[in-house]
Amino acid sequence: MDIKELKDVAIELMDALKAKGLGEVEIELDDMKLKIKSAPPAPVVAAPAAAVAPAAAPAAASEDEAPAAAEDLPEGTPVRSPLVGTFYSSPSPDAPPFVLVGQKVKEGDTLFIVEAMKTMNEIKSPCDGTVVRILAQPGDMVEYNQIIVVIE
Repeated sequence: MDIKELKDVAIELMDALKAKGLGEVEIELDDMKLKIKSAPPAPVVAAPAAAVAPAAAPAAASEDEAPAAAEDLPEGTPVRSPLVGTFYSSPSPDAPPFVLVGQKVKEGDTLFIVEAMKTMNEIKSPCDGTVVRILAQPGDMVEYNQIIVVIE
């Protein structure tokens, strides 16, 4: 098998890996061995990760507080911030909050807003239930994956 044939086989194997969703394939023929690994797709959260870097000092403080807060949480479904930004409980400063503790919500209801890079991102309820805890105040900086609301 010459280099051109080997290259053609390698390209076919890479296409097959992608089509089948496999991570790697290894083939041995006589004295030749070919191993192909596909790299996982690059994470889409690269932009928010850059926003985390300048806020390294506050993140360290919240890491110390996070375990204690997690122990105090009532049972239920935690709703986490999908990005780093500023928490808002209402659409404008003079409007009532989207939800209050004790309020019943349905899947898809807006719970809060996280502003990131001048974009208001509405965070929706993942399930039906009752809001039992709101762990942020309007204007608070929230971190990626930080628990903001708990629904029972």
